[in-house]
Amino acid sequence: MPDLRTYWLSEKHPGAAPIEIPVAEFRGERDGPTVAVTAGMHAGEYAGILAASELIRRLKRTKLNGRVLICPIQSTQAFFMRSMQLSPIDQEEAHYTWPGRTDGSYTEHLVDLIFRTVRVADYVVDMHGGELVQDLCPWIAAPWIADGPLWDQVYEMATAFDVLFIDKRQIADTPLGLPRALLEAGVPNIWTEIGRNGLLEPGAIRRQREGSLNLLRKLGVIPGEPKEYAARLVGPEHWMIIAEQSGVWRPVVKAGDRVKAGDRLGVLSDVFGNEVEQFLSPGDAVVAFICTSPAINVDRQPSGYRWHQWLALLAEDRSRPTTP
Repeated sequence: MPDLRTYWLSEKHPGAAPIEIPVAEFRGERDGPTVAVTAGMHAGEYAGILAASELIRRLKRTKLNGRVLICPIQSTQAFFMRSMQLSPIDQEEAHYTWPGRTDGSYTEHLVDLIFRTVRVADYVVDMHGGELVQDLCPWIAAPWIADGPLWDQVYEMATAFDVLFIDKRQIADTPLGLPRALLEAGVPNIWTEIGRNGLLEPGAIRRQREGSLNLLRKLGVIPGEPKEYAARLVGPEHWMIIAEQSGVWRPVVKAGDRVKAGDRLGVLSDVFGNEVEQFLSPGDAVVAFICTSPAINVDRQPSGYRWHQWLALLAEDRSRPTTP
């Protein structure tokens, strides 16, 4: 059985709570790749958090080559304060924060510590899933800057998971910090989007856990014959549907739906039920996520983040074959 060490990474941050991240580190008897699996960047995305915990328990009794680092909860302050998307310390969004500063905000320090911890890995999986107001269908975000050997590795990682589609996610001109920083460091990485509405659905937890185990088999870290999944490839074009006025949102599509350009996505009404705006699909796409909260507040933009205006995310769907 592998050698297991559990510990807490802890660093002080001026004027705020300490940065504290739990880590389970497995070392096998033989050489092999280092794989990092993280969860809980968004503390209300519980499917990934519980899947990471189950993964730790499973690997305790599994023969292993190389090394596996598992961080089941990145944003521990947010998790234990029952926050959803943003940090309760500074109201910043970790997924949109670039690593490199420990003297900036609390979230900048947190993301930098995460990056320093996982950049030593040969492969990184960051497990996400829909929080309280997000309806998702199971998919994998495969960060992409350009075609080539690195993208091929990212795509191969994504095919280890049993999901509806793989999102070829263009990140060169986006604020997505950690995935892009890892690619620039030459580390292939993916993030999962499996789970919805913060629910503890056994199927979503199992899909996250089993996909991670299947990836470890593909990489030769644990024994067994890996499965290959042929998920639909979408992207790299994306459209974020954003409301520009406050109101009551009523979607008419759900996560995973395929829509054509001009199809109706939903309606924004005032509090008396009068329609003030309807939203149409700007292109042929798959609905990656849909906001299930009717409450839309354009004036709430903590740290400039427009989460309370987001209605849906669409990924371009040209009905292409499943190839990288």
